[in-house]
Amino acid sequence: MGSRKVQKQPACSWVKLKNQVSSFGVGDNSHPQSPEIYKKLDELKKRIIEAGYVPDTSYALQDTDEEQKEHNLWNHSERLALAFALINTDCHSVFKFVSGILGRKIILRDAFRFHHFAGGNCSCSDYW
Repeated sequence: MGSRKVQKQPACSWVKLKNQVSSFGVGDNSHPQSPEIYKKLDELKKRIIEAGYVPDTSYALQDTDEEQKEHNLWNHSERLALAFALINTDCHSVFKFVSGILGRKIILRDAFRFHHFAGGNCSCSDYW
């Protein structure tokens, strides 16, 4: 690739909110809300680790130690985009989109009821 001057484009993730598209790259600090985004990521990381999450660094191809691999995983563009969406939209909508895009079932409890997100829909039929 080097001899042919071929360069791989870095991966990025986009989020569209209020007709404005925000783009995030790995470890991106260029967004005006970067401090808030990384604060939200740290909060999420603490909460899911407390819930039993263990990062899978086996797919991290960088020749670095485990701590650096975990750090790199937490700064993926997708996670930055998710944190941005969480601090700028209502969480209910974000969880619906995440369940649909990732094909995951998510159960969330608010002060009044349990919400079961699956396939981009919620069990409360958006009554919340």
